[in-house]
Amino acid sequence: MVDEQEDARINNERRMAAIECDVAVIKSNYATKEDIARLETQIARMETRMVKWMSAALAGSLVAAIGTAINMAKLFSG
Repeated sequence: MVDEQEDARINNERRMAAIECDVAVIKSNYATKEDIARLETQIARMETRMVKWMSAALAGSLVAAIGTAINMAKLFSG
């Protein structure tokens, strides 16, 4: 009886240690509120940069199209 109780105690200690290890691994892989806030800030900055780049690309394309139209008009009017 004592051996069975000792075996059960040892088994429970091993299982508890395994659970503690699993919980530690899980906790180390979860994102904190600060991690999420930092990521949201980075996403907002990236969106701002993308809008600026897209605006610049659109403006450049517009200038090129207008220049092409002007040159085509000069070519065919003369």
